[in-house]
Amino acid sequence: MKRAEGAAFVATLGALLAVTATAVDIMMPAQPSIARAFNLPESAGAAMVGTFSIGYGFGQMMWGPLSDRFGRLPVLYIALSGFIVAGIVCAVAGSFATLLTARFFHGFMGGAGPTLARAIARDLGGGQKTAQALSAATIFLGGAPLLAPLGASGLLVIGDWRWIFWALVIFGTVVTASALLFVPETHPLEKRTTPSIRQMWRETRQLLVTPGFLYGTGIVMAVFFGYMALLGIGSAVTEEAYGLPPTLFGPLFSINALAFVVGAAAATRLASRYGVSAVIRAGAIISLSAGLYLLGLSILTPGLALLWSGIVIFQLAFGTLLALAIARGLEPAGNIAGTASSVMGFVQTLLSASGAFVAATLFDGSHRSLCWVMGFAAVTIFVLWWKGQRYL
Repeated sequence: MKRAEGAAFVATLGALLAVTATAVDIMMPAQPSIARAFNLPESAGAAMVGTFSIGYGFGQMMWGPLSDRFGRLPVLYIALSGFIVAGIVCAVAGSFATLLTARFFHGFMGGAGPTLARAIARDLGGGQKTAQALSAATIFLGGAPLLAPLGASGLLVIGDWRWIFWALVIFGTVVTASALLFVPETHPLEKRTTPSIRQMWRETRQLLVTPGFLYGTGIVMAVFFGYMALLGIGSAVTEEAYGLPPTLFGPLFSINALAFVVGAAAATRLASRYGVSAVIRAGAIISLSAGLYLLGLSILTPGLALLWSGIVIFQLAFGTLLALAIARGLEPAGNIAGTASSVMGFVQTLLSASGAFVAATLFDGSHRSLCWVMGFAAVTIFVLWWKGQRYL
């Protein structure tokens, strides 16, 4: 009998949280070769990230409310099956237009993974139990930016870009099998509601005036705002400002992933000992330190090691705060955890995109715009905690 506990259950939640991160990060090394394969400029490969993100944003708004009505598992199985099919279409696509269309549905279907993982964790009862489950699962999420690009680079040595999508098909199949084996239904019939546009709007309005949801979601938005700036221009900063070859950016970026995993692991261990609120406070203080440090570097000309140390501190705060802020934000959701998870994910996606856009717009070939955006995001995290600590 499947139970909502144990290492296999938590690992599956982590894999669900990492579905979209893996599908994005694994494409980073392959984007130029995909563009060349269709006789397009290398920059055209980046369109796949944008197309995936658009589909992901729309999907998040649908999967949560549907799972409130029909249960978590039926909706999850349908979405994961669609993710696998979309990956197959990407792998055999004969034109770039077909690839982009399939990539949109890849994101649309993949959005169910993190949305329903958050909802399932909230179904555990909220409080310490939800926070612990999400913190432990977030450790697995940190593996996506660490392993996916390295794995993709290895696949490109022995095969072409289509192997990347076949790898995602295998990944989706493994995650689906794991969900079938280890994840029970956490939203029983008696708690389900019939979705409607009017009801969704009413529930969303209720969430948007609930302090716990607002402050928890605000912290999630702020950490992703800073992180997406790093994803958007991090490689450009290291190459143009410091002359780092693109082949070395992956190993450098893996240091960030390790810092995230350390933060998530520490949060899991310390929350059970000192309480969720104490760990969120510690994460907010680490974030403030990173923010002030990065803003200070923006007026100097630091070496790469000094710059990256500030980014690593930000990533440590990111890993410490992410799961616990999600848990606190979903705490007031109750039986509408699916809808709440959708709203949280949708606004996070919108702000993530704007973080990358702002950093790219301000980029002048130096480290400054990266320091400004990540520093601003980190200080904002602390301010949100300071203002909303009674709810966090």
